[in-house]
Amino acid sequence: MALVYSCCFWFSLRLGGIIIALYSIIQAFIVLTISCFGYSNPKNVEEKITILVNDLNLIFTKEFVNNLRSDPTKTLGFVIVLTCIYIIICMLYVYGAYKCNNILMMPYIVVELVRLIALTVLIITLLLTLKKNTMDIGLLIGASVLGGFILLGMFYLWVCAANLPIVINEKEHDEYVATITKLEELLQEKKPRTLIGFDYVPWSNYNEAIYNQNIHRFK
Repeated sequence: MALVYSCCFWFSLRLGGIIIALYSIIQAFIVLTISCFGYSNPKNVEEKITILVNDLNLIFTKEFVNNLRSDPTKTLGFVIVLTCIYIIICMLYVYGAYKCNNILMMPYIVVELVRLIALTVLIITLLLTLKKNTMDIGLLIGASVLGGFILLGMFYLWVCAANLPIVINEKEHDEYVATITKLEELLQEKKPRTLIGFDYVPWSNYNEAIYNQNIHRFK
Protein backbone atom coordinates (compact mmCIF):
# COMPACT_ATOMS: atom_id res chain seq x y z
CA MET A 1 0.00 0.00 0.00
CA ALA A 2 1.35 3.40 -0.98
CA LEU A 3 2.05 5.99 1.71
CA VAL A 4 1.23 8.97 -0.52
CA TYR A 5 -0.81 9.34 -3.70
CA SER A 6 0.20 12.89 -4.63
CA CYS A 7 3.34 15.00 -4.47
CA CYS A 8 3.24 18.15 -2.34
CA PHE A 9 -0.60 17.80 -2.22
CA TRP A 10 -0.76 19.19 -5.77
CA PHE A 11 1.06 17.12 -8.41
CA SER A 12 0.44 13.53 -9.35
CA LEU A 13 3.15 11.12 -8.25
CA ARG A 14 4.17 10.57 -11.85
CA LEU A 15 4.71 14.27 -12.59
CA GLY A 16 6.08 14.83 -9.09
CA GLY A 17 8.60 12.00 -9.53
CA ILE A 18 9.84 13.51 -12.79
CA ILE A 19 10.22 16.92 -11.13
CA ILE A 20 12.05 15.37 -8.15
CA ALA A 21 14.50 13.56 -10.45
CA LEU A 22 15.12 16.77 -12.42
CA TYR A 23 15.73 18.59 -9.12
CA SER A 24 18.28 15.91 -8.21
CA ILE A 25 19.97 16.41 -11.59
CA ILE A 26 20.28 20.15 -10.86
CA GLN A 27 21.90 19.37 -7.50
CA ALA A 28 24.26 16.94 -9.18
CA PHE A 29 25.28 19.52 -11.80
CA ILE A 30 26.10 22.02 -9.03
CA VAL A 31 28.31 19.43 -7.30
CA LEU A 32 29.85 18.47 -10.65
CA THR A 33 30.67 22.10 -11.47
CA ILE A 34 32.35 22.69 -8.10
CA SER A 35 34.26 19.40 -8.33
CA CYS A 36 35.48 20.13 -11.87
CA PHE A 37 36.63 23.59 -10.81
CA GLY A 38 38.53 22.11 -7.86
CA TYR A 39 39.95 19.33 -10.05
CA SER A 40 41.36 21.89 -12.48
CA ASN A 41 42.80 24.04 -9.65
CA PRO A 42 44.32 21.62 -7.10
CA LYS A 43 46.68 24.25 -5.67
CA ASN A 44 43.79 26.52 -4.81
CA VAL A 45 42.01 23.62 -3.11
CA GLU A 46 45.08 22.82 -1.02
CA GLU A 47 45.37 26.44 0.14
CA LYS A 48 41.67 26.63 1.11
CA ILE A 49 41.88 23.35 3.04
CA THR A 50 45.05 24.46 4.83
CA ILE A 51 43.33 27.65 6.02
CA LEU A 52 40.33 25.56 7.12
CA VAL A 53 42.48 23.14 9.10
CA ASN A 54 44.40 25.93 10.83
CA ASP A 55 41.33 27.97 11.77
CA LEU A 56 38.85 25.27 12.85
CA ASN A 57 38.68 22.26 15.14
CA LEU A 58 37.55 19.62 12.63
CA ILE A 59 37.18 16.75 15.19
CA PHE A 60 35.79 13.73 13.24
CA THR A 61 36.60 15.04 9.75
CA LYS A 62 40.26 15.93 10.32
CA GLU A 63 41.63 12.73 8.78
CA PHE A 64 39.41 13.00 5.71
CA VAL A 65 40.32 16.66 5.21
CA ASN A 66 44.03 15.88 5.49
CA ASN A 67 43.68 13.13 2.86
CA LEU A 68 41.84 15.57 0.60
CA ARG A 69 44.58 18.15 1.08
CA SER A 70 47.34 15.66 0.28
CA ASP A 71 45.77 14.53 -3.03
CA PRO A 72 42.71 16.63 -4.00
CA THR A 73 42.66 15.47 -7.64
CA LYS A 74 42.12 11.82 -6.62
CA THR A 75 39.19 12.56 -4.31
CA LEU A 76 37.60 15.11 -6.63
CA GLY A 77 38.00 12.75 -9.62
CA PHE A 78 36.17 10.06 -7.66
CA VAL A 79 33.39 12.55 -6.83
CA ILE A 80 33.11 13.54 -10.50
CA VAL A 81 32.71 9.91 -11.60
CA LEU A 82 30.06 9.21 -8.95
CA THR A 83 28.18 12.38 -9.85
CA CYS A 84 28.09 11.45 -13.56
CA ILE A 85 26.75 7.98 -12.69
CA TYR A 86 24.15 9.61 -10.42
CA ILE A 87 22.99 11.91 -13.23
CA ILE A 88 22.52 8.90 -15.54
CA ILE A 89 20.48 7.13 -12.83
CA CYS A 90 18.30 10.24 -12.44
CA MET A 91 17.69 10.33 -16.19
CA LEU A 92 16.68 6.66 -16.09
CA TYR A 93 14.13 7.50 -13.40
CA VAL A 94 12.71 10.33 -15.50
CA TYR A 95 12.31 8.01 -18.48
CA GLY A 96 10.95 5.23 -16.27
CA ALA A 97 8.38 7.55 -14.69
CA TYR A 98 7.32 8.77 -18.13
CA LYS A 99 6.93 5.20 -19.42
CA CYS A 100 5.65 3.80 -16.07
CA ASN A 101 8.52 1.31 -16.01
CA ASN A 102 9.26 0.26 -12.43
CA ILE A 103 12.59 -1.44 -13.23
CA LEU A 104 14.12 1.79 -14.55
CA MET A 105 13.02 3.66 -11.43
CA MET A 106 14.47 1.28 -8.82
CA PRO A 107 18.17 2.31 -9.14
CA TYR A 108 17.33 5.95 -8.39
CA ILE A 109 15.22 4.99 -5.36
CA VAL A 110 18.05 2.91 -3.85
CA VAL A 111 20.86 5.35 -4.70
CA GLU A 112 18.89 8.36 -3.49
CA LEU A 113 18.24 6.68 -0.14
CA VAL A 114 21.97 6.02 0.24
CA ARG A 115 22.70 9.64 -0.70
CA LEU A 116 20.23 10.95 1.87
CA ILE A 117 21.73 8.78 4.60
CA ALA A 118 25.21 10.09 3.70
CA LEU A 119 23.85 13.64 3.64
CA THR A 120 22.35 13.10 7.10
CA VAL A 121 25.71 11.97 8.45
CA LEU A 122 27.39 14.97 6.79
CA ILE A 123 24.94 17.49 8.30
CA ILE A 124 25.29 15.95 11.77
CA THR A 125 29.09 16.11 11.45
CA LEU A 126 28.94 19.75 10.33
CA LEU A 127 26.68 20.64 13.26
CA LEU A 128 29.06 18.97 15.72
CA THR A 129 31.98 20.81 14.13
CA LEU A 130 30.06 24.08 14.41
CA LYS A 131 29.36 23.35 18.06
CA LYS A 132 33.08 22.87 18.72
CA ASN A 133 34.02 26.13 17.00
CA THR A 134 31.42 28.63 18.14
CA MET A 135 29.80 29.83 21.35
CA ASP A 136 26.85 31.40 19.55
CA ILE A 137 23.83 29.37 20.72
CA GLY A 138 21.50 31.17 18.33
CA LEU A 139 23.63 30.26 15.34
CA LEU A 140 23.81 26.63 16.45
CA ILE A 141 20.02 26.40 16.97
CA GLY A 142 19.33 28.08 13.62
CA ALA A 143 21.72 25.78 11.80
CA SER A 144 20.18 22.72 13.49
CA VAL A 145 16.63 23.77 12.57
CA LEU A 146 17.64 24.58 8.99
CA GLY A 147 19.47 21.27 8.58
CA GLY A 148 16.53 19.37 10.05
CA PHE A 149 14.03 21.00 7.68
CA ILE A 150 16.28 20.37 4.68
CA LEU A 151 16.58 16.68 5.55
CA LEU A 152 12.85 16.41 6.28
CA GLY A 153 11.98 17.93 2.90
CA MET A 154 14.42 15.74 1.00
CA PHE A 155 13.21 12.56 2.70
CA TYR A 156 9.61 13.54 1.88
CA LEU A 157 10.55 13.96 -1.78
CA TRP A 158 12.23 10.56 -1.67
CA VAL A 159 9.07 8.99 -0.24
CA CYS A 160 7.07 10.50 -3.11
CA ALA A 161 9.53 9.17 -5.68
CA ALA A 162 9.66 5.73 -4.02
CA ASN A 163 5.87 5.39 -3.91
CA LEU A 164 5.37 5.89 -7.64
CA PRO A 165 6.19 2.22 -8.51
CA ILE A 166 3.83 1.09 -5.72
CA VAL A 167 0.98 3.20 -7.12
CA ILE A 168 1.67 1.86 -10.63
CA ASN A 169 1.52 -1.73 -9.31
CA GLU A 170 -1.75 -1.00 -7.48
CA LYS A 171 -3.25 0.52 -10.62
CA GLU A 172 -2.18 -2.44 -12.75
CA HIS A 173 -3.62 -4.84 -10.16
CA ASP A 174 -6.94 -2.97 -10.09
CA GLU A 175 -7.09 -2.99 -13.90
CA TYR A 176 -6.31 -6.73 -13.92
CA VAL A 177 -9.08 -7.48 -11.40
CA ALA A 178 -11.55 -5.33 -13.36
CA THR A 179 -10.63 -7.11 -16.60
CA ILE A 180 -11.06 -10.56 -15.04
CA THR A 181 -14.40 -9.57 -13.54
CA LYS A 182 -15.60 -8.24 -16.89
CA LEU A 183 -14.53 -11.43 -18.68
CA GLU A 184 -16.34 -13.57 -16.11
CA GLU A 185 -19.50 -11.52 -16.62
CA LEU A 186 -19.23 -11.91 -20.41
CA LEU A 187 -18.68 -15.67 -20.13
CA GLN A 188 -21.63 -15.92 -17.75
CA GLU A 189 -23.85 -14.09 -20.23
CA LYS A 190 -22.76 -16.31 -23.14
CA LYS A 191 -23.46 -19.62 -21.35
CA PRO A 192 -26.59 -21.48 -22.64
CA ARG A 193 -29.51 -21.38 -20.21
CA THR A 194 -32.52 -23.64 -19.75
CA LEU A 195 -35.90 -23.17 -18.15
CA ILE A 196 -36.57 -25.31 -15.07
CA GLY A 197 -39.65 -24.31 -13.17
CA PHE A 198 -39.49 -20.55 -13.10
CA ASP A 199 -35.72 -20.14 -12.56
CA TYR A 200 -33.04 -19.49 -15.13
CA VAL A 201 -29.78 -21.27 -14.22
CA PRO A 202 -26.56 -21.93 -16.19
CA TRP A 203 -26.58 -25.09 -18.30
CA SER A 204 -24.52 -27.97 -16.91
CA ASN A 205 -24.59 -31.78 -16.68
CA TYR A 206 -26.29 -31.51 -13.32
CA ASN A 207 -28.97 -29.20 -14.72
CA GLU A 208 -29.46 -31.52 -17.68
CA ALA A 209 -30.13 -34.43 -15.31
CA ILE A 210 -32.68 -32.39 -13.39
CA TYR A 211 -34.29 -31.34 -16.65
CA ASN A 212 -34.65 -34.94 -17.82
CA GLN A 213 -36.18 -35.91 -14.48
CA ASN A 214 -38.76 -33.13 -14.52
CA ILE A 215 -39.55 -32.72 -18.23
CA HIS A 216 -42.71 -34.83 -17.86
CA ARG A 217 -44.27 -32.08 -15.73
CA PHE A 218 -44.34 -29.76 -18.71
CA LYS A 219 -45.86 -32.36 -21.14
